[in-house]
Amino acid sequence: MSAFLDTILAFPTAIFTIVLGVVMTYWLFVIAGAVGIDLFDGDITLESGGKALSGAIEGGGKALGGAIEGGGKALGGAIEGGGKALGGAKALGAHDADFDVDGGGVLAAMGFAGIPITVSVSFVAFIAWFLSVMSAQPLHEALGGVVPSWLLSSGLGLACFAAGTVTAGFAVRPLRPVFVTKRAPGRDALMGRVCTISSGSVTAKTGHATFEDGGAGVILNVVCAKPNELKRGQPALILAYDAERRVYEVEPVDWLLPEEMEQLQDPARAAALARVKARG
Repeated sequence: MSAFLDTILAFPTAIFTIVLGVVMTYWLFVIAGAVGIDLFDGDITLESGGKALSGAIEGGGKALGGAIEGGGKALGGAIEGGGKALGGAKALGAHDADFDVDGGGVLAAMGFAGIPITVSVSFVAFIAWFLSVMSAQPLHEALGGVVPSWLLSSGLGLACFAAGTVTAGFAVRPLRPVFVTKRAPGRDALMGRVCTISSGSVTAKTGHATFEDGGAGVILNVVCAKPNELKRGQPALILAYDAERRVYEVEPVDWLLPEEMEQLQDPARAAALARVKARG
C-alpha cells in the first residue's frame, strides 16, 4: 500500500491523481443529483474549461510536462497547459458542452465530437493516470541512470497525457449517440403537421394532443372552433398557434380533400395549407 501511495503521489502521476480526484468528486455529486452532467456547458475554450474544473484546487503543477511549482497556483494551470498542447482548440460548443469541432478539426478526428467535456476529461484523466502509474517505476528503473529524473518524469507526463487523450478519443466514440440532444420543433415548424389527439375530445376551449418529434414527443394544448368528432388516438392537422391562449388550433385530418392530403407530404406545402385553413 505504501508503494502504491508513493507512486500515485510522485511527479508526474501526482498531477493526474489530483485531476482524477476532482473528477471522481464531480461524479459523486452527479450521482447524488447535486449537479448535472452538463455542469460546464457554455461557449468557452478548453483552457477556461480546465480552470472551471479545477481552479478551486490549490497546489499542483503549472504545466503538465514542467517541474512542480509550489505556492497556491490553481491546478487549472495544468489543464490549461494540456489545452495549449492540443493547440488551444475550443472545448465547449453551443449545446451540452460538446467540443467545438465545426469544420472537422483535430478534436473531431480524435473522436471527441458530440461528447460532453465532463465525460471527455474523465476519460483522459483516468487513462493518463493509469498509464503513468503503470510506467513510471519501470521507466525510471530502465533509464534513471542515463536521463535526469526531472526530465524523465516531465517527458513521461507529457507522453501519458498525449496517449491518454488519443486513447480516450477512441474510447468515447461509442458513447456519442447517448449524448445526442433532439430539440423540440418550434411553433412555426408545427404548422401543417399532423398530431395525435390524446384527450377524450377537442372543443373550442380545451383539448390535448401529442406530436411525435422523434424523441419523447411533445404535448400540445389544442382547440377546434368547429364542431367535430375528434377523440383520443385520432390524427388532427395543426393550423395555427394562438399566443394569447397558448393553444394550437387544429381540425380533423378527415376533413381534408384527397389533393390536400397529398400536400401534407411536403412541409412547406403543408404549412401553406394550414395558413389557408386557418384563415378560412
